[in-house]
Amino acid sequence: MKILGVETSSPIFSLCLYDGDNLLYEFRKQREFEDHRDALIFEEAKRLIDDMGRGKIDTIAISIGPGMFTSLRVGLSLAKGIAVVHGTPVVAVNTLDVIGVKPSCLISPVVAVINAYREEVYAAFYNKGERTGNYLLITPAKLLRMMDAGTFVICPRCDVLDDSGFDTNNLNIMKDDCYLPSASKVVSLALPRIRAGDFDDMEFLEPYYIKKTDAERKYDKGNAV
Repeated sequence: MKILGVETSSPIFSLCLYDGDNLLYEFRKQREFEDHRDALIFEEAKRLIDDMGRGKIDTIAISIGPGMFTSLRVGLSLAKGIAVVHGTPVVAVNTLDVIGVKPSCLISPVVAVINAYREEVYAAFYNKGERTGNYLLITPAKLLRMMDAGTFVICPRCDVLDDSGFDTNNLNIMKDDCYLPSASKVVSLALPRIRAGDFDDMEFLEPYYIKKTDAERKYDKGNAV
């Protein structure tokens, strides 16, 4: 079974190809909207599909957010295009789960954190490979108050906790790029659902933003009574 993995929620876009449990290939590219080189992810996906032959991808696994608004749209557009043309089923997984589930199998407890900007973060708590609460949109200060000493905080490329004014020396904060979500991690997390045939309905699949976009906030402000 060939599985295409797609991850566009973070500063590094990635695609991968699995054959069952085996990773065959992974492509990673720094996000660069300024010069429109993000089109490379579409070109790479087309090359990969052409090399394999039409209709050879059995399933697509994609991270659905939270994350960068426009980037999530890029990934979902790619997945929907392939799904419609080739009739390929799709499994979408939450980006916080991609970051937090696997490490919490080994280290407990774990908090996955993504920068939501505007002095907010997306976060979720994990223990023994399971999420233990809701997905949160929260200020760094409030999140830090919820953490016990010794908690492992996985927040790749995110310095917002350091700027909160709180003492974080009692926490194990991991910010390296190796903790960023990737297409291969997306597939690994999606595999149980893929094997169970638990696919998402592409007609209703949308990015999981949690917070409102700038356009939505401007609309609400302009239409306030």
